[in-house]
Amino acid sequence: MRKTLVGVSLVVVWIAMPATWSNAQQPDCEAARCAMQSAVDTCCQNATNHGQFVSCVAHAMNAAARDGTIPTNCKGKVTRCAARSTCGKTGFSTCTPTCVIPTGATTGTCANDPTVICTTSSDCGMCHIRPSGTCPPDTTEGTGSCCPDCAPPA
Repeated sequence: MRKTLVGVSLVVVWIAMPATWSNAQQPDCEAARCAMQSAVDTCCQNATNHGQFVSCVAHAMNAAARDGTIPTNCKGKVTRCAARSTCGKTGFSTCTPTCVIPTGATTGTCANDPTVICTTSSDCGMCHIRPSGTCPPDTTEGTGSCCPDCAPPA
């Protein structure tokens, strides 16, 4: 009987929660990532391997969240973005599915699936890190990060 009352009480509290609690606006972590790009670049320049780079980014994001520079909810997202880069990984490349946009058009189709309409290559699937020269067909090989590019600072 006691377990039932506790369960019913929890359900009543959950139902009574304001809708705004469940629909709270999420922070813009892309903006936070771009705001911290110079710190990420510095970590990359100073790291001797990929693990050291990711660790440096994690420490920088923790400090930035503590001092209020970025939202706490964005620490992990920015660090995961750094983990999906070639920084400190000699002989590795990014492999991004390619969006083929005809000259003069604003949309195109994905090279790996022509039935998918795209405006950027990120619409065509996930970027992956692979040893250089081993990217699958219909992908573009590059360096840097699988995360979207940040606009240059104004």
